[in-house]
Amino acid sequence: MTPRPRRRLVLRVYAFTAALSVAIMVALLVLPRYTRSARYLEPQAALVQFLVERWSLKDAKDLEIAFARIEPRLRGQLTLYTTDDQVLRTTGSAAPLEPPTADELAALNSEKWSLDWTRMVVRSDDGKLLAVYSPNRPGFPWSWVLPIGAIILVVVGAASIWFTRRLALPLRRLSDAAQAFGAGDTTARANIHREDEVGDVGRAFDDMADRTATLLHSQRQLMADVSHELRTPLARIRVALELVGEDPVAARDVLSDVTIDLDEIDQLIEDILTTARLDAEPTIKRRETAVDDVANRAAQRFTTRHPKRELERLEVAGHTDVAISCDPLLLRRALDNLLDNAAKYSESSAPVRLVVTPVGASVAFEVVDRGIGMTPDELARAFTPFWRADMSRTRKTGGVGLGLALARRIARAHGGDVTLSSAPGTGTTARLVVPRTAA
Repeated sequence: MTPRPRRRLVLRVYAFTAALSVAIMVALLVLPRYTRSARYLEPQAALVQFLVERWSLKDAKDLEIAFARIEPRLRGQLTLYTTDDQVLRTTGSAAPLEPPTADELAALNSEKWSLDWTRMVVRSDDGKLLAVYSPNRPGFPWSWVLPIGAIILVVVGAASIWFTRRLALPLRRLSDAAQAFGAGDTTARANIHREDEVGDVGRAFDDMADRTATLLHSQRQLMADVSHELRTPLARIRVALELVGEDPVAARDVLSDVTIDLDEIDQLIEDILTTARLDAEPTIKRRETAVDDVANRAAQRFTTRHPKRELERLEVAGHTDVAISCDPLLLRRALDNLLDNAAKYSESSAPVRLVVTPVGASVAFEVVDRGIGMTPDELARAFTPFWRADMSRTRKTGGVGLGLALARRIARAHGGDVTLSSAPGTGTTARLVVPRTAA
């Protein structure tokens, strides 16, 4: 398919501005000079009125002299009439102008003059003299209009080139970056540094490209992480099954970890499926649930999953009889993820604390650990799906980085949120707040 020829933006801008400039210039020249409105002719009518007043006081001889003296300086044709339409004087050798019409005479009864597009009629105050004057239509001033028009077109051309270069170059850079990004170069950026709408578009594209590149990287990382997280427990389960047939006694030590491996696989699959379900349909099924029941089940699961870890339950007065409208399975999963994170990123000898506190019309679940903590940069990225603060592949801190992201999505689906507060070496506090009733 032959690509369509690209019309250069500079030509379009120049054609538009040039046409607009010519139209304005023609309007400024033509309208005042060729549009004979009443207001435009009033100054000339006043001068003719003044002459007629003076001439009406002169006798025939003096009128002849005065008329002959003013005739060379008139820029038009003037004819003097008596009240009975008799021609007294007319300029030049042309035929006299038409005498005043009935409508013009009627207008003179209430006005000092009668004005039309190219004709004016005035009368002396004593009513003895009428004058009909038709000014010449001036010729078009080509001697200065053409040079000025050429200068305007040159200036407009230079301005158009300057303007379109400022507009077209960043747009071309943005187009090239978009095409490169669409072709698979996720590092392509527009890098437009301007404080105007074009700069806003460029920065919006760069932000979109950053998020898209991060998402693509996360998806690739997800495939690698899921593969690893599944491969490791499946390999141990296979070894255990092989040992069962070969040496049942030796397999007894390995089979004790099979349940843990299956739980890890189940947890991984459930997190991925729950995240996908919340993305596709963020609505949840609510029912009245006791806060204490949610906390107790989460604590029981934590103790079963981490039998060597100490879980401190801080009892706050008034929370045990509180009920909330929630999806108990989802809310407990969010709480489970926060507890698992606390166990992963703290020493086995350090206890994990779970605190449930009524806060106005909401309930706050706080999970506090005394682990390695997080830097401000890690806190800013902690809720990014598939991102993990510890990128090692150890069994202790394994996972695909969905725990916190899933917990926040569950909390927000309930109308609440999850926040973190942490500092390196001081531990982390995860706070999950949900309203008691649906919004």
